[in-house]
Amino acid sequence: MKRVFFVLVLFLVPFVTNAAQIYIWNYDPLDTYTDSQIGLLVDCAYWLEQTLSGNGHTVQTGTTLPADLSSFDVIFVTLGWYRC
Repeated sequence: MKRVFFVLVLFLVPFVTNAAQIYIWNYDPLDTYTDSQIGLLVDCAYWLEQTLSGNGHTVQTGTTLPADLSSFDVIFVTLGWYRC
């Protein structure tokens, strides 16, 4: 699962290299897991936030989709994964 996520991020990062304002819609913040690399409980948007912020982009994350998206250059939507 992690490998697919990183490949997806590596594929999408070149498309957002010129983006200044990024919104991450974390649709299901209850989907969390313990990341063994950092030893913390993280949600679906965590590594997106870290990667984009680390590359100098302004990132805003929320659990609701704003009515006005005109101030954002890129929108990421995390839908979580199936919970049993």
